[in-house]
Amino acid sequence: MTKRHFITLGVAVLLASAVGLRAQTTTSKVTQAAGDAKVTQEQINGEVVLVEGNWLLVKLQPSGHYRYFDIPPGRQFIIDGQAKLISDLKPGTVLKATAITTTQPIVLRTTTVTNGTVWYASGNYVILTLASGENREYNVPASFRFVVEGKPAAVTDLRKGMKVSAEKIVEEPRTEISTKIAITGKAPK
Repeated sequence: MTKRHFITLGVAVLLASAVGLRAQTTTSKVTQAAGDAKVTQEQINGEVVLVEGNWLLVKLQPSGHYRYFDIPPGRQFIIDGQAKLISDLKPGTVLKATAITTTQPIVLRTTTVTNGTVWYASGNYVILTLASGENREYNVPASFRFVVEGKPAAVTDLRKGMKVSAEKIVEEPRTEISTKIAITGKAPK
């Protein structure tokens, strides 16, 4: 066998395996809002004391405390109506940062559909042979329904050799947080 035939055969086997794996299990994820979003707004005012690289030292107003910030490259400041970068800021520039944070409860719903052939079934225990030839075992609740020939079937209805499809839905509550920050200011005179 030549090297070219060996590589072609390897790629063909890999593709056939991948197609088989996709046919046996399909997974999809959907995100859905699960309640009202909470929006908060925070403002920080201060005066530029020092700019060095991406580091910005600001004297906060009205407290007079100093705070330094590591500014991401490309962050724009709107100073006197003009877009500026950190390298354009001068000591004495008065800044006002407004952060609007939105917290949205969501539900991440993952649906997995598995197709296979019953290899063994007893009580709530079933072993399915997937299209790849792999056997997988499952303990399922009595209320779970498989689909056999387009009709719902309980685990106790399953018999060796039946072609089945099963859908598992997992819902995971999460919180999605997004923040928009606008920094405006007035240059020193």
